[in-house]
Amino acid sequence: MRILRILPRKLSRIGVMLAVIAVLLVDTPLARASAGNNALKIYEVAGAGGLAGATYRQDTIVLFNPTQATISCKTCAIQTHSGTSNTSSWTVYKLPSLSIPAGGFYMVSASSPTLSTAGSLSPIPYDYRLKTIEGTVVDGTSGDNILSSTVGVIALTSTQSALTAGSDSLCGTGNQLLDFVGYGSDIATNSSTTATPASCYAGSSAAYYDGSAAYGRELGVARKNKCIDTFDNANDFVNTEVTYFNGSSPVSPCPTGSQLSATVSTTPTNPGVLESVTFKAVVSGATQPSSTGITASLDFGSPYYSGSLQRMYDDGTHGDGVAGDGTFTLTTTVPAGVDSGFVYPTNVTITDALGNSYTGSTRLNVASGTIAMSTPSTTGTISSGGVLTFPITITGQHGYGGILNISCAGSPNANSLGVPISTQCVSTPPEITLSNNGNSTISLAVATGTTHSASLISRSPLAAMGIFSAVLFSFGVLRHRRLSSVGLLMLIAMLTLNIAACGTNAGLGNTGAAPGTYTYTVTATDSNISTVTNSLILTINVQ
Repeated sequence: MRILRILPRKLSRIGVMLAVIAVLLVDTPLARASAGNNALKIYEVAGAGGLAGATYRQDTIVLFNPTQATISCKTCAIQTHSGTSNTSSWTVYKLPSLSIPAGGFYMVSASSPTLSTAGSLSPIPYDYRLKTIEGTVVDGTSGDNILSSTVGVIALTSTQSALTAGSDSLCGTGNQLLDFVGYGSDIATNSSTTATPASCYAGSSAAYYDGSAAYGRELGVARKNKCIDTFDNANDFVNTEVTYFNGSSPVSPCPTGSQLSATVSTTPTNPGVLESVTFKAVVSGATQPSSTGITASLDFGSPYYSGSLQRMYDDGTHGDGVAGDGTFTLTTTVPAGVDSGFVYPTNVTITDALGNSYTGSTRLNVASGTIAMSTPSTTGTISSGGVLTFPITITGQHGYGGILNISCAGSPNANSLGVPISTQCVSTPPEITLSNNGNSTISLAVATGTTHSASLISRSPLAAMGIFSAVLFSFGVLRHRRLSSVGLLMLIAMLTLNIAACGTNAGLGNTGAAPGTYTYTVTATDSNISTVTNSLILTINVQ
């Protein structure tokens, strides 16, 4: 009741009730972390320390004080959770008595700095190593590898009592929760690795993270702006290269007004390899004090593939329409080393002269390489027995380059009498090689058979025998002046059969297609990747 007596008399009953509820929530052991710069925060998490391909020796958790005053905590703790089941229990690791100044950092090592396959790396100078208070630190053992390199959950609490397993997205309740980070991959980043998404997180979903061997294990999650906290892991954190701050790092107090931030986007959202893409960052400066000297850089390269930072511009000449309006742009091309068909987080880092920083991320869907086929016309009219020729241009798209096999199939398959015939659809050449995004033209000839008269000199074996017999007969008459009756009969038979084969449109002479409309399908398919394929349907009117 003492609280009620000090409230202004004009406060409504609803206001009184809300004030009482607020006090109760702060004082109860079920208090949850809230958005804003009012408590100690987790700034960065990095697993995979010391593993093959890592650029750092040990797993780390970096804490940051975003408030305007020193934070002291004698009973803080780091609590970990597998992140794969929201009913799993929590493991508590005690922290020593903390006293972190406004804008100060504190680094916690979460693994043994001697447990490593990357022997050339030096240990990172940390402020405290987990398990030290408990007296269970053992160098060089896997039991000291606390953080997962792919998926995990970390809670920062102001007490050292374990959270109680729960069924919500936070996977637990109780005991002065200061901050909460669930991390794990939620997209397929390449063909060899896809981490399981974390089932525990704050807000809408987990912080995207991929510390797998596919990308060299040099990644972690860090706040986009160390001073921004909406208690939404997907919104607050970015997948980025690991950086380090500890108690010896210069303090970096947060502005008391608005924080430096940006909205990052790409056009188009799904370019292919070697294709053009424009990155845009719409920047909002910090206030109290106000940002000055704002710059923007694009990390369209490392750590995912070979590349480097590229400057973005707000000068009205690099895709940005107005100079000095806070919109930074850069048009570039997707590097040749990128895997097509997968998703890459692409980061834009904004900094100002006051030391404020914001890293925005956009997911770039790199389109799979494909091919396109075109021809001036897909239809044609021809008399039965004629040949139609189609020029077909095949073009690589989204960075495709390779060897393509050309095939053709279709009708007609019978002449006007219904007799099966053999028609032809031939590509010249039958195989082509495209450079990345290159093109090549083939000539496709479609033959509808023949209707010409059979030749006077037929190609049939029987006719050849007749001609040969006639030649012998001539020599015999000239030399002997006589011929046996049997030989004469054979010669007459041979010549009769040969003459019968020379009639117009008779026998093999009629191989023309019956009048009508027919279709052929020409297909180009990569010699190694069957899914890279395309087809054209040609329609032929036979008269």
